[in-house]
Amino acid sequence: MDKPNGFQLPDNLRGRSIDVKVIPTVCNLENMLKKLIEVNGDFSQLKQWEKRSYKAYLIEEIKSRILSAPSYAWKDIVREHILSKRPSDFGASVIDIYLVAYVTETFGTGKDRFFEHIKNKGISDNGNSAQAIWQVGKGDGVYLEILHENGKVRDWNFIEKWVKG
Repeated sequence: MDKPNGFQLPDNLRGRSIDVKVIPTVCNLENMLKKLIEVNGDFSQLKQWEKRSYKAYLIEEIKSRILSAPSYAWKDIVREHILSKRPSDFGASVIDIYLVAYVTETFGTGKDRFFEHIKNKGISDNGNSAQAIWQVGKGDGVYLEILHENGKVRDWNFIEKWVKG
């Protein structure tokens, strides 16, 4: 779907700031879900960084669906879950998808431009933090087929639903 005519991404997601509590632990969603299957859903067997991703996505609420679904269905389960809740319910990893989309669509593509935005907004002066946000937001966004590899929006229909609620 092309960008809806005149649609602008707001600098917050239904009241959830995209400048606060956005620095994730580097762990991508796909790897965490694979590990969750590997340990038969036993949260205690996840590594610390996997637990942070699990909590950020509120996976506990959809764990039984994930465990009983084939891996190709996980994306749709997680996407539906994201749209079913308020953005403020989720942790950094989820919001980072939107942050990458917002910066890329508003200010242009490229990791350098993204890092500049992170610094200018006072989110972090630390390049490692900016890298973590970029890596998780872009990686999870690509995995969920919300973003393109360059961080631009791939699924405007999803983004519009997410923004409008």
